[in-house]
Amino acid sequence: MLTLLSGFDDNTVAVRVSGVISAEDYAVVLLPAIESKLRDHVLIKLWYEYGADFEGISLQALWDDLCLGLFHLQDFSRIAVITDSVATEGMARTMALMIPCPVAVFPRDEMVRGRAWLSGT
Repeated sequence: MLTLLSGFDDNTVAVRVSGVISAEDYAVVLLPAIESKLRDHVLIKLWYEYGADFEGISLQALWDDLCLGLFHLQDFSRIAVITDSVATEGMARTMALMIPCPVAVFPRDEMVRGRAWLSGT
């Protein structure tokens, strides 16, 4: 499940990931949030916070994530991934090699530092 978070800069899409991510989460939550921000900003930032209760991602959602990344590849100025999972951190660092903007991974106990990095301060 993807849940939009508030309290971030206006040019930031912030989501918390919990349970299992479905294709519907991308279609109903993430994609509309990204497209809404892009109406007002040339580039946006993404805060992707994995909750301790994250269980996985459906195959269709994984495909949707790939398509989203390809379609919006040039639309992000920074991406922060928050996770305590070694596997998720490794996946994020691997994907960062293919994304043209800075991507940083922070453990959950360093969220304050992650927010400062995402804001560019």
